[in-house]
Amino acid sequence: MKFKKKLFINLFLLVLTNTIYSQDNNKKLFYTDAFFVTSNENNFEYIKEIEGYETNKETYPVKIYYKSGKIFLTGNTLDKDRVLLHGKCLYFYENGKKKRIANYENNKLIDKQFYYYENGLFKLESEIEVSKNKKEYSIKIHNFFDENNDQKVTNGEGEFVDQESDNETSFGVIKNFVKEGIWKGRIIDEKVEFTEQYNKGKLTSGNSIDSLNNKYSYNLIRETASPKKGMNNFYSYVKNCGVIPKNIDGYVTGKILVIFDVNEKGALENVSAYSQDQFGVTENALKLISKYENWIPGKYRGMLVKTHFTLPITFQ
Repeated sequence: MKFKKKLFINLFLLVLTNTIYSQDNNKKLFYTDAFFVTSNENNFEYIKEIEGYETNKETYPVKIYYKSGKIFLTGNTLDKDRVLLHGKCLYFYENGKKKRIANYENNKLIDKQFYYYENGLFKLESEIEVSKNKKEYSIKIHNFFDENNDQKVTNGEGEFVDQESDNETSFGVIKNFVKEGIWKGRIIDEKVEFTEQYNKGKLTSGNSIDSLNNKYSYNLIRETASPKKGMNNFYSYVKNCGVIPKNIDGYVTGKILVIFDVNEKGALENVSAYSQDQFGVTENALKLISKYENWIPGKYRGMLVKTHFTLPITFQ
């Protein structure tokens, strides 16, 4: 079965590649992981197509495909080697139905967002409001329909079921476009239950209970992993630790993309890069970054979690 599946995927890529290059030899395909970072045929979740890859532009049309070959996403990216979404972006269910219309600015959601059920019915109209310093954002819920097409939130007032992912759901009251009062939810696969208190859209407190009845308190839903000495220290380390070997210093230009995880204990894992170079710069960078220790692990609803990082290193 694994052989047949791999054969099917390779055949799909062959057909897709032939189709693309018969029309335009300036498009390029990549395997990617779940974060749209370039991967390989043995470990990938999606297939990425970049239009105009051999040119230098402000934005590049990008398409992301499911393993089945069905379209998952269409939009524009600011970087041809990384997916940094910018402008209007369309998401699709694997059955071909529209899933979501999103608006991005430098890979961050902005303005209006529209969601649809898998059967094509309209689900949700929301809006992202970003602070002037662009460091904080809030989500406004305008209109929401349940799966029976009954409107539950009208012009920012009503009851809302928030499905952040297929694995997580919560429900509560929307008042003046934002969450208000007590909200209850669960993370399905992990069998985690949580209760949160909101005041005018701001989380004031939260409590979660895992499958072993361990309890966690929090006032931030997500806390990203960080170096104990701060991110500036980490960036300085990367800049000054001699990523470029001395024998080729001054001869290297370009960019490498380093990928790594910080696990629940604060240790680095899966340090890798999507490409290699003939000078050994990438290999050297991976070794040096792997030695940087003392991270504070990330948290999600008070629970320790693994955090994924993508770090571009540019040489000029």
